[in-house]
Amino acid sequence: MGIIKAGRYIIETSNEERILFPASKLTKQDLINYYTQIGPIMLPYVKKRPISMQRFPNGINDESFYQKDAPDYFPSWISRTSIAKQENGRVNYVTIDNAATLVYLANQACIVIHIWLSKVDKLEIPDRMIFDLDPSGTNFSEIRKAALMFHDFLSKIGLESFPMTTGSRGIHVVVPIKRQHTFDWVRSCAQTIGSVFVNKYPSMFTLEIRKEKRGNRIFIDTLRNAFGQTGVAPYSVRATPHASVATPLYWHEVANARLKPDLYTIKNIFKRLETIGDPWQSINKHACSLTKACTIAYKLREN
Repeated sequence: MGIIKAGRYIIETSNEERILFPASKLTKQDLINYYTQIGPIMLPYVKKRPISMQRFPNGINDESFYQKDAPDYFPSWISRTSIAKQENGRVNYVTIDNAATLVYLANQACIVIHIWLSKVDKLEIPDRMIFDLDPSGTNFSEIRKAALMFHDFLSKIGLESFPMTTGSRGIHVVVPIKRQHTFDWVRSCAQTIGSVFVNKYPSMFTLEIRKEKRGNRIFIDTLRNAFGQTGVAPYSVRATPHASVATPLYWHEVANARLKPDLYTIKNIFKRLETIGDPWQSINKHACSLTKACTIAYKLREN
């Protein structure tokens, strides 16, 4: 058992030598070290947002589980936000207020952190719109090209977007938005934008939810744009053999054929950050109103 001081908090760690990523022999201590070091960079992307924890107590090759409700044994300094369920009861979501919480969660073998698209002070009003480009049966090279095409389309309707490899298979295209509209409104807008784009390239893209009907077309997933839905957090580790990291990118990197969805891992992400910095550092400064862009998209859909 060890002790880590994170800010003004003391965290007791346990089973540090347990291997969580067998293929690369990475341990829980490696995971703790990563979240300790990435904390100052990752914190702005997760702070004040309800999260869903994906925990792997015995490593990624063993059973895992998702956890929304904060356990009673979590220390009192970890913030909770009580949110009503659709039916009865409430869920006490963990919200990350400080880097120490990231370290504590790593010690709980929480490998993947999923975040809401809204913050606790305005839960019904998102500040992100996400399009998840899912490869279906295509290779990642096609996903890269698709992301660039979609970026160009979004630009033409007045939306600035930011790409991120998910660390798994696809690319997230994220639009920072002003906190003006409800989730229902934003989701409807995202679906309209997606449908206009799919109608332009029906042989390449689809909004079809059922996998068996997609064929080799790239699925543009707009379903995350709803109350209570989540996206993987920037700089979250993923449950992959080499502990890949969900990595914010510059758009010119998406055009590079060397880019792979799992290119960046807990072993090389800090060299990248030292070299080029954080591509999303100014993302909040680019938050835009969706009203005009959605009006354009609705008109394009009707024509």
